Amino acid sequence: MEKDWEILSAGLCELGIEPSFEIIGHFETYLRELKKWNRVYNLTSITDDREIIVKHFLDSLLYLKAIPAGQATLCDVGSGGGFPGIPISIVRRDLLITLLEPSRKKIAFLRRMRRLLSLENVEVLCFRAEEMLDSQFDVIVTRATFSIADLLKKTGHLVRVGGYLILNKGPKFEAEIAQLPSEVQVEVITIPLAQGHTTRRLIRVTSP
Repeated sequence: MEKDWEILSAGLCELGIEPSFEIIGHFETYLRELKKWNRVYNLTSITDDREIIVKHFLDSLLYLKAIPAGQATLCDVGSGGGFPGIPISIVRRDLLITLLEPSRKKIAFLRRMRRLLSLENVEVLCFRAEEMLDSQFDVIVTRATFSIADLLKKTGHLVRVGGYLILNKGPKFEAEIAQLPSEVQVEVITIPLAQGHTTRRLIRVTSP
């Protein structure tokens, strides 16, 4: 397990995040609780410690590379087990983060993590994005398997004018971008990862 946390520490450094004892300790607690709750609530299909660290914790923190400076409020749509919202909240206490999740069982886990990690910058709400009619945010993020067009349709009303929607896409992202209306502004942010020996692509869509 010690080597696994060395991977987290190295990954944090690679992303420009200081791997303090407090941050590492929060991720240790998160991992322990995630595995315990996962036995009953099916929060993730990934159960190996190292895989959770790389594919959930570090991949979630990649979203920080696409969040412009000065953005203050963020909504994680379909948060599930808390990805990417909780990892982001652990290292960016200045961001006000809303975790939006329709499943009450998953909501119970998210609220548990908010208490355990003292995430005072986090709000947990049991709603679908379509039901949130009176709230807007600077940034919308998700790891749910929405297409770019579907994410715009489901969450566009939640983004302030000039705000952003950010999602992580696989190799077929170009086909999805080609299907968008010409007025939609899209930026592809490519992030090479030494730890994962791979590349990630974040798609940042600007709200008109």
